[in-house]
Amino acid sequence: MPKLLELRKVIKIVKPYEIEFHSNTGGKHSGKFIRANKSFPVKTHGMKTMVLPYALNGLIKKFDLPSDVFD
Repeated sequence: MPKLLELRKVIKIVKPYEIEFHSNTGGKHSGKFIRANKSFPVKTHGMKTMVLPYALNGLIKKFDLPSDVFD
């Protein structure tokens, strides 16, 4: 199970997998990770927001990432 990570670190980790983060979509305090026709919303309050383990697991499942990508 992945640990807490800052949003900016998550963005850096998923960038090689061609996944982009758009902070201006999804509402006032949320953004979306997007690749092709798939998207995954996350709550954000800035780039230092901690992304919780359940959201990291959701990213792994949604975008078929390796299970140890956030370790």
